[in-house]
Amino acid sequence: MTTTLTTIVKPVNVAPKVKMAIYQIEFTSTYPTGGEAIDISADFDYIYSLTPGGNDLLANNGYLFTGIIPAPATAVTSSNVLVDVHWGGTTSAVFEEFTNGGNLTAVDQLSIVVYGS
Repeated sequence: MTTTLTTIVKPVNVAPKVKMAIYQIEFTSTYPTGGEAIDISADFDYIYSLTPGGNDLLANNGYLFTGIIPAPATAVTSSNVLVDVHWGGTTSAVFEEFTNGGNLTAVDQLSIVVYGS
């Protein structure tokens, strides 16, 4: 299963050759190791930053969300933009990656801000 991606703010130009968009992600019950792919290839050819923009519940903040993005000269595809999830976990690691196949549906929404062209 894949995440549900909803556009909150459509891409808008914020500087010459740079645009910004805001999306909301709803995770599924089967998080994959390495991150959940999000398809923003219809909106961006290249991206330079993917930043978590917040969520609506304090309980959702028990996770660390990060973006894994292609190199600046690498075009966006339907599978090379990822949201990676870490948590306190059960080992001595400060933040370990969330469990492969783990259920993240309790995180009912996560907003992300994307900059690119």
